[in-house]
Amino acid sequence: MADRYAEILSFVKIAESGSLSEAAKRLDLSLAATSRRLSQLESRLGVMLVRRNSRHMTLTQEGQIFYEKAGQALSDIDQAENVVMRNATEPVGALRVVTTLHSGRSRLAPLFQHYATLHPEVAVYLEAAGQAANIVETGHDIAICFDPPPDSGLIMKRLADNPRMLCASPEYLSRRGVPRTIEDLASHDRIVIGGGQDMWRAIDMDMGRDNRASRVLSTNDGEMARMWALNGAGIVIKSLWAVSDDLEEGRLQTVLPAVALPESPIVALYLPAQGDSAKVRSCLDFLARHLKPAEATPAAA
Repeated sequence: MADRYAEILSFVKIAESGSLSEAAKRLDLSLAATSRRLSQLESRLGVMLVRRNSRHMTLTQEGQIFYEKAGQALSDIDQAENVVMRNATEPVGALRVVTTLHSGRSRLAPLFQHYATLHPEVAVYLEAAGQAANIVETGHDIAICFDPPPDSGLIMKRLADNPRMLCASPEYLSRRGVPRTIEDLASHDRIVIGGGQDMWRAIDMDMGRDNRASRVLSTNDGEMARMWALNGAGIVIKSLWAVSDDLEEGRLQTVLPAVALPESPIVALYLPAQGDSAKVRSCLDFLARHLKPAEATPAAA
């Protein structure tokens, strides 16, 4: 294949320069080597491409056709190489991002708008999904989500910390009382989200007792759990990103803020090879600089 490319390149240079000797100079080859490449190409194709004598050289009809097609092909290869090399050094082209951050979308949307303003040659497509996508199958460049998934062969970049907390609606706390100690949680209703059951078990172990909550509502949907909490159904464990607006506007209040819960970091996932793409690198660096969780509001008095 390398010899085939060299033969075609030599022929195109011969056709463009109109001279074997000039083509040899442009290729930095000897005249003999350049002539040999032309002969090998003509032999492989089974046609004469160039009429030549000691003083003149012209293309045959077949040579003219081959020059037009081969010259365009080499030009396309050069252009493809330039585009790819530019993509490795400058943020350009389509950037496909998928996120599962429901409440975080209000922060991601303006950030990606700002990023697109800074990099006008990047076409941003931001997709919202109910669960983490397999970006190998979906063709996304980056996935932004809470918590790293099990090992998937993807590279993970931690973008921001995201504390978890206990919280409930003012109506619920007024009706059932504000827990003052971790032991007080034993008599309160709780809202459990999927794997969050493990965190409630850890709290129960700290209390030295089994789960004795008055009522438990469980769901695999974080937004449903948030709605239950807003409606006064009980105490829920939520990440700061998911409820920061509710806390700020007083729809929810933190409960026992001194209780330490595992964080739910905001991470970006991407294929190892994508780390060489300038658009992916610049986007990840931009998000890491600008993604900051909101400050938690004080606990209920």
